[in-house]
Amino acid sequence: MALIGWSVLVGASLLAGALVAVILRLPERIAAVVTSFGGGLLVAAIAFELVPDADRRAGAAVTALGLLAGTLVYVGVDAWLTRDEAMKEMRRSGQAAAAGRAMTMRVDHAEAARGESIAAGLFVDGVPESIALGLTVAEGEIGLALLVGIVVGNVVEAYGAAQPILVGGHARRFAVGLLGGIGLALSAATVLGGTVLADASGEVVGGAQAVAAGAILAVVSISIVPHAFAEVSSRVATATVLGFITGYLLS
Repeated sequence: MALIGWSVLVGASLLAGALVAVILRLPERIAAVVTSFGGGLLVAAIAFELVPDADRRAGAAVTALGLLAGTLVYVGVDAWLTRDEAMKEMRRSGQAAAAGRAMTMRVDHAEAARGESIAAGLFVDGVPESIALGLTVAEGEIGLALLVGIVVGNVVEAYGAAQPILVGGHARRFAVGLLGGIGLALSAATVLGGTVLADASGEVVGGAQAVAAGAILAVVSISIVPHAFAEVSSRVATATVLGFITGYLLS
């Protein structure tokens, strides 16, 4: 029963973030601070739970390869989602009469692509992350930093994904459906980790945790920190450190 409860919480956290984005729009400064706090929590979960546990289970070589694999997968997905934006920039021509409208369309497209990139990152890093959470539940040891980092990170990142998707012109139903669907997938991954993979070898479990850590680092570096620091650097830096400290105390 505990496993089902945590899996529902993981999925519901994504839906909650999307619904908050639909209902209201936080000021950019507040959104940046909250986002950076969640990023600090996730970095702490990587540093104190995922990577040390992956190293203990699978060894340094598998952990290092998993970190690299998770990073490359997310970077590849991000590059694929933003490919049209780059192509449009390369095909810029002398259509001066439509320059204003074209600039607005590029901005909207860039916002939608950024939101889709964060959503892709939620799925790419969330699946192995949720599997890792399910495994800890099956072992009777729940890492609080990981659990809180996942839930808070999901709410924050779902909001951060849904908001630019809406600004980019997509319907509210699309944003809620996309994040809700990812939430269902992560709930299933949590259950999978606590049941089917509970008896997997240490190398498999450690590798999954390392892949999750690499993907999380990539999404924090590409989609969270740059956007947050574009709004307000000093408060964001403080919020990031506070999030890291909170994760450290929970670990």
